[in-house]
Amino acid sequence: MKIIKLLFNRFTFIALAIILQMGLYTILALGLSSYYYAISIALRVVSLFVIIRVINRDINPGQQILWVTVIAIFPIAGLMLYLMIGDAKWSSRSKERMRRSFYKQIPVVNKTENLPERYAGQINYITTKTPTNAFAGCATEYFPTGEKFFASLKKDLASAKKFIFLEYFIISSGSMWNEIEEILLKKVDEGVEVRVMYDDIGSMKNLKNNFDSQERKKGINCIKFNKFRPFVTNLHNNRDHRKIAVIDGKIGYTGGINLADEYINADGRDYHWKDCGVRIYGNAVNEFTEQFMQLFEIASRKHINFEQYSCNEVINTGEKGLVVPFGAGPYFFYKCPVAEEVFLNMISQARKEIIITTPYLILDYSLNRALVSAAARGVDVKIAIPDVPDKKIIYLITRNNALYLQNNGVKIYRAKGSFLHSKSIVADGEVAVVGTINFDYRSLIHHFENAVWMYDTVALKELLEDVNGICSSANEYGSDLDMGFFARLFATLCKLFTPLF
Repeated sequence: MKIIKLLFNRFTFIALAIILQMGLYTILALGLSSYYYAISIALRVVSLFVIIRVINRDINPGQQILWVTVIAIFPIAGLMLYLMIGDAKWSSRSKERMRRSFYKQIPVVNKTENLPERYAGQINYITTKTPTNAFAGCATEYFPTGEKFFASLKKDLASAKKFIFLEYFIISSGSMWNEIEEILLKKVDEGVEVRVMYDDIGSMKNLKNNFDSQERKKGINCIKFNKFRPFVTNLHNNRDHRKIAVIDGKIGYTGGINLADEYINADGRDYHWKDCGVRIYGNAVNEFTEQFMQLFEIASRKHINFEQYSCNEVINTGEKGLVVPFGAGPYFFYKCPVAEEVFLNMISQARKEIIITTPYLILDYSLNRALVSAAARGVDVKIAIPDVPDKKIIYLITRNNALYLQNNGVKIYRAKGSFLHSKSIVADGEVAVVGTINFDYRSLIHHFENAVWMYDTVALKELLEDVNGICSSANEYGSDLDMGFFARLFATLCKLFTPLF
């Protein structure tokens, strides 16, 4: 049965399509072999122009160096690879949809005048680079596990009166989705508008290809983001890694938790899946709604009246603190590496302590130096990574990078007996970011991501308690973080190519 399932798996068909495509390129190249010298000269001329373009592109220096090296050494393969995944071209209409927003007309409960200067600066950066605001008066709640997150989400979904929006990188058939779908179908019967968007590649191995059409037949407006087509294109490198739930424009959820059984430890694994999420009640949820609508409009290619989904009621729960929901994504949409620069601002301005939780640790030069510099000036820098890997090669690279940081004053912890999927950073116990952003190239450069920056909120205090608990109960890596010569060599070679993907 496993062999039959593998043969007819969608991944198998896609792999075959890509192999056939590459085979056609090879046959074409062989057919033109009699013109080798002329083609070789032409390729080198084209390679030179492409290298000049790469050098002049405003992209991560690590990407520039690798693309120049690959194209210079392997003109044919390098050019093909660059054209396939290196220079993404989204339509101008899609870019325009990302710029559309409705929040400017929405009342904002915004109190930043008493903030420490460095935190006001962090807010100013986010609100300048992304279409968002800082919000006061929002109620916040932090969930240290997927199970607690799920229990709260179900309760809020069942309370929906107007609309429900769900945007997730992964949706998987199983008990978690079955319970959610049951609630959604009941809400549809009650006249509630339900929209669901999932990433096609992210959910490919977990859902049937026609899952979206089947959900639409049930009354749920369900679509795939960036639908995979059986040919290689650079657009497939930009996935929707966001996790957003919006209920009636007043309640919003985000974090690392997808709608799949492993995230609530219901899939029979022999280790614990450690994740986290946050719930926000208040006007800040309008930003979640906008982020959802922007990508939904791109994926559906249909104009949406954003304003009809905005919450124009001024909500002030009395809770102190500030929240700033923000989106991040590919450079050609946001014109800057938003997530990375938010992290760099937090790290460079920390005075006492930085605590990071991440499943993957694949950093560029800027983040590496910022962390090492913080540790050198006396900041207590702690990074918690998984004890159990989900992807062995990525875990090997993570350990190799962690070893470098450990040798330069950063404390590395492993979440004992768990695959740690939480994505958070806390600085000085006063500001934090929780969301979907991993500390790796895919999240910082390629994917569409979202998160919430927080100052002095209830959720931040709950997050701080959780991450301190992880570090206190975890084992701080010592010499066992080191690997054998060949393992380190392999990890180093793999690391060379991480900026490309």
